[in-house]
Order: sequence, then C-alpha cells, then structure tokens
Amino acid sequence: MRWRHLAAISVIGCFAFVAALLAGQPSRQTVTLRWMGHACFVLQSPEVTLVFDPFPSDQVGYKPIKVRADIVLISHHHFDHDFIGGVQGKPKVIDTPGEHKVGPVHIVGFKTSHGDGRGSNTVFVVEVAGLRIAHCGDLGVLPSDAELKRWGRVDVLLVPVGGFYTIDADQAWQLVQRLKPAVVIPMHYGHPQSKIRKLAPLDNFLKGKRSVRRFRGNSVSLDKKALPKGTEIWVLQAP
Repeated sequence: MRWRHLAAISVIGCFAFVAALLAGQPSRQTVTLRWMGHACFVLQSPEVTLVFDPFPSDQVGYKPIKVRADIVLISHHHFDHDFIGGVQGKPKVIDTPGEHKVGPVHIVGFKTSHGDGRGSNTVFVVEVAGLRIAHCGDLGVLPSDAELKRWGRVDVLLVPVGGFYTIDADQAWQLVQRLKPAVVIPMHYGHPQSKIRKLAPLDNFLKGKRSVRRFRGNSVSLDKKALPKGTEIWVLQAP
C-alpha cells in the first residue's frame, strides 16, 4: 500500500515539475495575415486587428472587406487604397509617415514616392509578436540604400508587382534581393477579380523564381520562430 502512495506522490511531482518548466517558457505568438485583394491585407494578433489600404469593392473588384478593425493604415489617398468607410468599428486611422504605437503594435511609416507625379506614398513597417511586416503601398520608385537601412529588418514583405501605377515585377524583385525578407507576398497585380485592367499579371513576377508556395486560401499564420530560412514567395488566393 505504501509503494502505491509513494508512486502517486512521484507522478504528481513530475506533473508539477513539467508545469513549472512550461510556465517559465515564453509562449509562442502567432499572427494571422489575410489578403483581401489588390493591396488590402488584414493583420490579426490576439489583441489587435489592423487593416492595410482598404478599397471599395464596387470600383476595384474583389469581395467587400467587411472587417472590424482597431487600426487602419493608409499608404496614400487614392480611391483604391483609402476606403476607410468600408472598415467596421471605430479604428485609429494612420495615414502619415512617422512613429506610432497602438497597444502591442509598433508602427513606423516611411515617406516614399508614388512616382510619375502621383505624389507621395507611405511604406509602413509594422512590428508585432516579434515580426516585422513591411507594406509597400503604391511604391513607385525604388528607395535608396540609405532609405532601406532606415526600414530595418523586414521579415515579411508585401510588395506591389503589377507595374503601371507602381514598381514593376523586375523592380519588385530588386527590392526583394536588397531587403532579403523571409517571406514575400505579392500584391497589386492584374487579377480576374480586379476591375483595374492596366496592371500586369502575377506570372510576370513569378517567372523563373524558385521557392514559390501557393496557398489554397487567402490566409496564412505567421510565427517568428517558424519563418523560412531563405526567402520564399507566398501566393495567396483572393477570397
């Protein structure tokens, strides 16, 4: 009888030891990134929902966004990037360069050029859950080395590849090679659901590229500790 009592104490002690070890380890944080079409993404952490460059579906195409958010980032005020009215809730709108802090999310906006007399564009680098995600908006001119240095490390790059209004496929790849992110997600390109017909198709960017992963849906889970070792291109499907 005594040995059973000792065995029970031993088992309880083991569970307590394992629980103490787990309690002492930092929990792994993940965030979810959804492509809504064009240049619009929804970034969700356990605490905050953020929307990049919302658009009006009736003018741009794709499905309506229908997302409640805490933060909306606007790279520039053109109709296909600043449809704040399509976002539900009472989000904080950030549409200027500079440093911003909203809850656990650290945001830095960098002034860049839209190109061809179209005015300025803000590239936002968002830091959350240890990840640094850069959304290029309608980047029209490649930044200098000094400008890119100010961006800092980029883990995930959301980059336009369709040309005409932005950098084209070749220029986008030059940016990738200079930044060396773990993940590249192309955006702002010609798509069957898009009503903006002058954008070049995604295949122009993917041609000849290795390490391309095609996802079945429009959503991916991002974990700083599970990022690819080299650069991968992730292609998301429109919703």
